[in-house]
Amino acid sequence: MTELSVQEIDQISSVINGVNEIVSTIAAAVEEQSSATTEISSNINQVSAGIQEVNENISQSSSVAREITQNITQVNDAASEISNGSRQVKSSAENLNGMARTLNSIVSKFKV
Repeated sequence: MTELSVQEIDQISSVINGVNEIVSTIAAAVEEQSSATTEISSNINQVSAGIQEVNENISQSSSVAREITQNITQVNDAASEISNGSRQVKSSAENLNGMARTLNSIVSKFKV
């Protein structure tokens, strides 16, 4: 009976040792997964920061594009005003030319 008890205790110890090995393997796998999860989380944070930076750059580019559009509109308006002014100067010059012809015609009638 003692010998049988010793054999059974050896078998129980063997099973416990096997369970300990399995638990150690599981613990190592969990540690690996935890490390991988931490690395993935870090990578996600870096990607998120990169995306935020890209969004900020796009926003700045959009603001600059709006300013450029406003400047182009102002230049276009100024060019339109210059064009209108040039037409008015041309019209005034044509009127002045007509008046000069009329004046020449009147003056030519006087003889000294």
